[in-house]
Amino acid sequence: MYDKKFPDGFLWGAATAALQIEGSPHEDGGGESSWEHFTRQPGAILNDDVLDVACDHFHRYREDIRLMKELGLTAYRFSIPWSRTIPDGKGKPNSRSLDFYQRLIDELLANGIEPFVTLFHWETPQAMEELGGWRNKETSYASGEHAAFVVRHLSDRVRHFFTINEAMCFAESSYGAGVHAPGLKLGRKVALQTMHNAFLAHGVMLAAIRANAKPGCTAGIVENCLATVPAYESAENNLAARTAFRYANANRLVPVMEGAYPDFFLKAEGDNAPEFTDGEMKLIGAPLDQIGLNIYSGEHGVADASRPSGWRTIPFPPGYPMLEWDWLRFEPRAIYWALRHIVDLWPGPDLFIAENGCPTPDRPSREDGRVYDSTRVMYLRHHLEQAQRATTEGIPLKGYFVWSLLDNFEWAWGYTKRFGLFHVNFNTQQRTPKLSADFYRNVIRQNAVC
Repeated sequence: MYDKKFPDGFLWGAATAALQIEGSPHEDGGGESSWEHFTRQPGAILNDDVLDVACDHFHRYREDIRLMKELGLTAYRFSIPWSRTIPDGKGKPNSRSLDFYQRLIDELLANGIEPFVTLFHWETPQAMEELGGWRNKETSYASGEHAAFVVRHLSDRVRHFFTINEAMCFAESSYGAGVHAPGLKLGRKVALQTMHNAFLAHGVMLAAIRANAKPGCTAGIVENCLATVPAYESAENNLAARTAFRYANANRLVPVMEGAYPDFFLKAEGDNAPEFTDGEMKLIGAPLDQIGLNIYSGEHGVADASRPSGWRTIPFPPGYPMLEWDWLRFEPRAIYWALRHIVDLWPGPDLFIAENGCPTPDRPSREDGRVYDSTRVMYLRHHLEQAQRATTEGIPLKGYFVWSLLDNFEWAWGYTKRFGLFHVNFNTQQRTPKLSADFYRNVIRQNAVC
């Protein structure tokens, strides 16, 4: 019945971020994060939503792991906030900060679920922000203390670590557009410099992992690459899409995979280009064991020899399928082509889809209270078909993490955008499986798109 099988041992997971689900930010001695500080500014977050409770995962983690077990998950990606481990950002660690994560990891392993830890998912200690935050390279180097502390204590049970989540998105939204904490609109030069400083933190944390982890641990980065998809497949379009992928990700994956910014990027940015040293680029470009890709959409186009990249983007017409957000156009082939481009350009590391999902209105049915999110089912099915295609061609895709396990705090949009497989009533904290949870459970059970 199911001919779209995934390889044996393929990891089926879900992903979350601490600040989006945990709540209780100061329990066990946690410090203030830049996001907690930001949410208390009137008008910063839609509906003035705050992080104090979120999904109350800090207290309900056993219930949530039971939901993971019922889905059949074999992996779970979560973050450990720097603002909990070292409340001042540097100096003496908080001795109780890992107690919750010790319990979480033990419970995951007892249920056959492999933990994947992200060391920075935007949880900057407010104390570091007040010293300049990611505009200051001191923040980049201080992040190594957080990484070393976590890895020393957890790498006996955690085998997979990611350093930083979406450096480019984080830097641009936080210091360029000003829509994410700390909410600063400082222009492109500052945004590109903070992006570089975030990549520098990746290099520092990667070195800390390698110096402190138990044998057998793997390390890498999570990035939201821009996927270039040929409008139709031909030798000419496919090659142009690959060249365009490197152009499009010149300030995302390229510095990490090549240890340098491309000349065309530096020339195009001119005075806005980031300032860096050879030593910093050596840290940034250290070899990776794994890459996590956050893929939601992509652009499509055709070969065009008249352009520097050899590629011409075809704009999405008004009637093209679009999900709840205007940036989220329906282009499931983005998964296959992003994976293929990476293998062609930079072979070696294992690959994971670290996030893939979509927001839908998710209104419970008046008849039975269930959420029949058929749009999300359609979205996931088509994206999983493209992931499966990649595995049949020998691309080293080792696992897939749906975003997200639970409806949660969606940054500047507060609790208004729902990505979860489980509907969360934020007044009662009741979790209710959606139709997409049933679909994903069946996929995992069959190890195939169905």
